Amino acid sequence: MAKKVKTPVVAAARRDTGASAAAGPRSLIRTLRILEQLAAAAPGLSLAALSTELQSPKSSLLGLLRPMCSYGYLVHSDGRYTLGPAAYRLGVSIMPTLSIMRIATPIMRELAARSGETVLVAVLDREAGNAVYVEKIESTQSIRYTVELGTQRPLYCSAAGRVLLAYAGKEYIERYLKRAPFPARTAQTLTRGNELRRLLPQIRERQLAITVGEVSSDVAGFAAPIFDREGRVIAALTMAAPISRTLANPRDFAQRIREAADSVSFGFGHAGAELHIAADANAPPLAAALPATPAPRKGGRRGAAAPR
Repeated sequence: MAKKVKTPVVAAARRDTGASAAAGPRSLIRTLRILEQLAAAAPGLSLAALSTELQSPKSSLLGLLRPMCSYGYLVHSDGRYTLGPAAYRLGVSIMPTLSIMRIATPIMRELAARSGETVLVAVLDREAGNAVYVEKIESTQSIRYTVELGTQRPLYCSAAGRVLLAYAGKEYIERYLKRAPFPARTAQTLTRGNELRRLLPQIRERQLAITVGEVSSDVAGFAAPIFDREGRVIAALTMAAPISRTLANPRDFAQRIREAADSVSFGFGHAGAELHIAADANAPPLAAALPATPAPRKGGRRGAAAPR
């Protein structure tokens, strides 16, 4: 008798576990479909209309709609549900990254082909205080810099991080510098807050950051800001290479990254930007080096400093 009783109990437990596992994904899909439906319906939709569109019972939908309203993803007013501020904030945070990839990637490919080095785009994670790589074109050379997308780098010692920090706003910069002294990644890492504070105005003036062996002892980084239409810095374009290949002509690396970043900013409609590098394999090569006396540029100099 014991065996006959235990068998259905075990089977029922397995059915319950399976149902619970499936409920999570189903709820997630329904949540995403609710957002999709409301994004396509500017005036909003009633519970009945959502139930019809999603072919889901009203009682099941209410279990999802209420927490979405409480977290600000939806607003319920006059019997209709519409997208809330949290949903728009999510959309705004996603769109710049997608736009960066669409506009920057062709120029990144051209820069990587001309320079032979790895080219990356990094954005600022303000809460974590890191630069996050969101796009890359890797060098094809046997010895090269490589990193996974989504990798985070500290703001204080990476070239991309310093560019993003330099344009992050005075209040954010001061809060960030209060974390100093920062951990040393190598013997060359700049760790003192006062030293970093003095460096940031230079980065803004030159629109360029250079690090040599600060994140990894054998890698140099060159980064420049990407501006949007309103003149805000939305990302940093970075070229990373073994130090041994940058020593011969660091000015060339600096010029290449600045001109490429300027070209991406041009694609975003930034008024101060120019198109220097086209996504065309037949385009003429970039100049071999910076002129001895850089021409002045509105908002910063075209010149570049050698690695510090």
